[in-house]
Amino acid sequence: MKELLKGGITAPLGFKANGIFCGIKKSKKRDLMLIASDSPCAAAGVFTTNQLKAACVQFNLKQLRNNQAQAIMANSGNANCLTGPSGKRHNLMMAESAAKALGISPAMILTASTGVIGQRLPIDRVTEGMQELADGLRTGPQASEDAAQAILTTDLVCKEKALKIRVGGRTVRIGAISKGSGMMHPYMTANGQKHATMLCFVTTDAVIGEAALKSALNTAVGRSFNMISVDGDQSTNDMVLVLANGKARNPIIREKTPEFRIFLAALEDICIDMAKAMIHDAEGATKFVEIAVKNAKTAEDARAVAMSIGCSNLVKTALYGCDPNWGRIAASIGYASVVIDPSRLQIKIGPYVVLKGDQGVRQKEAQLAKIFRKEEIRVTVDLGLGTKNAVIWTSDLSTQYVKINSAYRT
Repeated sequence: MKELLKGGITAPLGFKANGIFCGIKKSKKRDLMLIASDSPCAAAGVFTTNQLKAACVQFNLKQLRNNQAQAIMANSGNANCLTGPSGKRHNLMMAESAAKALGISPAMILTASTGVIGQRLPIDRVTEGMQELADGLRTGPQASEDAAQAILTTDLVCKEKALKIRVGGRTVRIGAISKGSGMMHPYMTANGQKHATMLCFVTTDAVIGEAALKSALNTAVGRSFNMISVDGDQSTNDMVLVLANGKARNPIIREKTPEFRIFLAALEDICIDMAKAMIHDAEGATKFVEIAVKNAKTAEDARAVAMSIGCSNLVKTALYGCDPNWGRIAASIGYASVVIDPSRLQIKIGPYVVLKGDQGVRQKEAQLAKIFRKEEIRVTVDLGLGTKNAVIWTSDLSTQYVKINSAYRT
């Protein structure tokens, strides 16, 4: 049984957090964050597949080769991306200053940045604020909220959650904070191969094997963050990081065991909630839209069709205008680079079938318009070609989104 907890990222035993203003943001809102464990942790991460990776992503890919870390530090207001050798040097200086303030090795630090691309990070302000940041580390809901606030960019609300489960007769806790509301179309993998930005940091006091932790994170992210899109733009800085310090003293969690399935279910729960929260908080959004694709040949085909619909500007503007123009949905299915049999295709808006085979099904316009006026909308597509399914979450495209992003730097 899963039970909600207070404390967010600090709910698991042995973790502390803090967030301060160090001088990066003109708004003077919190812009520097630190999460630290009392002891070394098993660690795992997934990262953007954008070929232009920020300095922090490149750094973490190397840091995680030994699957160990003890702290995560992050800044907002500056992405430290496409800033050349100085960007890499500044990222290393961030890690070294955090390590010095904590009294641990720089090898145990992971970093993250979010904000404007192409501008040099004011590293002196970061390093000068590091000791204050570390000295203020503490547990409790306010500590988690301060850390969550320090990674926000265009977000309107903090995103955090914690819960506890029972594993091997012991209580295990998992906590998380995240950010993201624009430039969001994540597709993350463990090696960064195969989008403002989405970040999620997870802590747990579980005793879990390194392979099991990596497997759980990959699976949970594949079913959550990799299934959302705000605008189809993939960030250079996307990442999810998890630290597990073993303070719960449960029997070690291994892959393909009942205990692993319990842990994975809880991690998925948190990641899905974080992902949905990002869509609810999407830039300028007035609609939360769930797109379900059923009976595809492969899971990849199902996701591709769902994302094609969810990323269509014509579909998203119709959603904003409360116009149930299902022809736009159908067109976006047709160009999804997936083989479609029109004679088997079915589209539903809410409970109403609007397309069956290759012709429309007459519905009362007022009924469909009523569905599109709701804040939450479900679109269901049946491809009739197999047994694989996918569900993604997206938002509408509003005039407010255009205003936010037309003046993002100014």
